[in-house]
Amino acid sequence: MSAHESHPAVGSCDLHGVKRAAYRSRLVIVLVFGLLGACGRQQEAVTDTGPRMVQLVPVTQEGANELREFTGRVEQTSISSLAFEVSGRVVQIAVLDGARVRKGQLIARIDPEPFQLVARRADAQYAQLADDLKRKSVLHDENILSAGAFEQLKTTLEVTRVQRDLAHRDLRNTSLIAPFDGRIARRMIETQQMVQAGAPVFNLENAERIEIGVELPQSIAESLPLNSGLRAEAWTPDRPDNVLQLVYREHATQSSAAASSYRLLFSVKQPRNLTLLPGMAVRVRIGVNQAPAANLALSVPIAALAVTPDGKHRVWRYDTASSKVHAVPVDLREIRNSVAIVAGDLHAGDKVVAGGSQFVAEGQAVRPLDVNQ
Repeated sequence: MSAHESHPAVGSCDLHGVKRAAYRSRLVIVLVFGLLGACGRQQEAVTDTGPRMVQLVPVTQEGANELREFTGRVEQTSISSLAFEVSGRVVQIAVLDGARVRKGQLIARIDPEPFQLVARRADAQYAQLADDLKRKSVLHDENILSAGAFEQLKTTLEVTRVQRDLAHRDLRNTSLIAPFDGRIARRMIETQQMVQAGAPVFNLENAERIEIGVELPQSIAESLPLNSGLRAEAWTPDRPDNVLQLVYREHATQSSAAASSYRLLFSVKQPRNLTLLPGMAVRVRIGVNQAPAANLALSVPIAALAVTPDGKHRVWRYDTASSKVHAVPVDLREIRNSVAIVAGDLHAGDKVVAGGSQFVAEGQAVRPLDVNQ
């Protein structure tokens, strides 16, 4: 009896062992596929992540004199009145008010037909006299025609040549051509209208450079070198990252009686990626133009400062060549409104991350929101 009773026990143990082995196999398979899926998702996440978008601002240099900010205003740029050099009937207007034109572009045209007729007549007269002079030169060589008569023919031919050249010049002047790049500020004629030579028909605004005026308190104006050594920069309130370098042009020699201020005028080349129209307000930072020195401090927006785990400060400098950012340790000297005065291995004009600096890492590739290269 004991021998029969032992067989069921052995079979039962084998059955339980097989079940446990099968369970372990299924568990291993599930874990393996789970890990593979996790790796795939991780790889997919890495693959889908592109360069982070960041906002860049330029580093500016603080000189020995304090830089001050003022409100400036875009001035009316220089305007030239254009006029035809001949009188006639307008048959074509090639541009509209506000249109940009390039140097040499056609603006308007006077009916050229009367001038074409005059030019053809002048050509015929000149050709006739030239042939006559050629024939008379043979008589002159044979002493049949006197020297005085021959010189008179040569003089008449020269006068006819001048008249021919003037006729062709008048024909060319039936087309009004833009003398420089600019914008049509005002049109004062219509087609089929008769115009007189010299009468203004268009106002052309110089679009290559714009002017920015600033009113400075007398105490500040007297402390500045009002000459080409004065440096300044400007930006619009909605585009503080787009800084324009201004060039001193002129200043008023007498102060305003009402505000005891002096008016300064700067010029700047019209930027391609920013529209500046007369009357627009801009912020202007003015300081004394000095030679760069190693001990001069630099200014960055407070948002550009990052704090390291050990409590030190740094900024993220953008490398244009690699489109990556690198940490630069800086010493924080003081805070002025929303600007941090720092010292470190930076240079004026370097671009640092001002928006999104808490999300970047050393050597990370980024994509600027707006980089003016």
